[in-house]
Amino acid sequence: MNAIITRIATPQGYRKALSTYRPVIMYFGHPSCYACEMAGPIFQKVARPYVDQADIYMLDTSESPRHQDVTGTPTVLFFNKGKLVQKLKGFESKALLEQIVTRHVGKIRPKPLDRIPRHDLTWLKQTLKKLCMAPRGYTLLERRLAHNSLN
Repeated sequence: MNAIITRIATPQGYRKALSTYRPVIMYFGHPSCYACEMAGPIFQKVARPYVDQADIYMLDTSESPRHQDVTGTPTVLFFNKGKLVQKLKGFESKALLEQIVTRHVGKIRPKPLDRIPRHDLTWLKQTLKKLCMAPRGYTLLERRLAHNSLN
């Protein structure tokens, strides 16, 4: 996924979002809510490192259909295997949100490093030329043919 999804258009979208083996975090906010204006950037900073380990949604309550567990904004819902695990209505600090996200998603795993090839195509061609399998095979074949023709 590698991104925070910002929109779910239908109630079926919620079911589809929750039908995953990965943990799901849904943040609900509203653009005219002062608390949401303060909490939104904090949520994004905390959630960004977990994008590879969980499905993260940042939803606007004026655009997305109503979710039955959201009674006010900002609200963060944590799901695991489609079941609501925790509901966080507002949050006091970044540290508290990080602690709760870590509890539900796990520690941040470092991204695997891109594997750098040790050799290039010219090296491979030179190495294959040095191998004695093909010339040796030809000499063995010639010996066998010569032996068969003598008999």
